[in-house]
Amino acid sequence: MSVAWEYVIANELLSLLVSAGLVLGVDPATLGMTVLAWGNSLGDLIANVAVAVAARRGGAQVAVAGCYGGPVFNVLVGLGLSLLLSCWAGYPKPVAIPWEPRLYQTLGWVAAGLLWAFFMLPRRGMKVGRTLGFGLLAIYLCFLCTTPSLFA
Repeated sequence: MSVAWEYVIANELLSLLVSAGLVLGVDPATLGMTVLAWGNSLGDLIANVAVAVAARRGGAQVAVAGCYGGPVFNVLVGLGLSLLLSCWAGYPKPVAIPWEPRLYQTLGWVAAGLLWAFFMLPRRGMKVGRTLGFGLLAIYLCFLCTTPSLFA
């Protein structure tokens, strides 16, 4: 029964978010990349900060692993399973994914963040520091500033 309630509440929150976007003139893709992503990541943020603070030695490493491991799992298993079931239900016709003009821009910023971490972590002996954190925050702020319909 609790799964049904979660489903209903999630659908209502998503509908509320889309409605707010229509009223404010922000398209659904931008809302998904910002507000929905923030809400989805808030629990991970709290858990990772708690792990980093509570576990003195190695806590930051576990938190960083959680930051990358959680989204990778969501993309590979969550998206993979959803697409598999969708393809299975519509077989033999392929699943049509709507074209979003900012798709390449978003992928570029994701790649920039991954490359920053890929180059900075080995240079600092795989130690997490302020340089990595500020760099990733700067990349995210640049992403937000270059999202055209966010401020339109």
